[in-house]
Amino acid sequence: MFAVVTAAACAALMSAAALVPAPPAALPLLVVVCVGCPMFAAWQASSSLPVLRHGRPRGRLDERALADLRRDLDQLPETAHPLDR
Repeated sequence: MFAVVTAAACAALMSAAALVPAPPAALPLLVVVCVGCPMFAAWQASSSLPVLRHGRPRGRLDERALADLRRDLDQLPETAHPLDR
C-alpha cells in the first residue's frame, strides 16, 4: 500500500510540474525524486516479503512462552476484587 501511495504522489508531482511550468533547475530533481521514491518503496516492500511469507504461522503460540507465562501467573498472589463485597 505504501508503494502505491508513493507512486501516486510522485505521479501527481510530475503532473503538477508539467501543467505548471516548473523552473528548469528543479526538473532534474523532480525526475530523480519521482523515479527514486517509488523504486525505494518497492525495494523496502520486497525486503519485507520473506518475513511475511516465512513468519510465525497464525494461530500457533510458542509453547515455551506460554508455559513461562502460566508459571509466572501461578506465582502471583490471589487477591479479592476491589468491587466484590
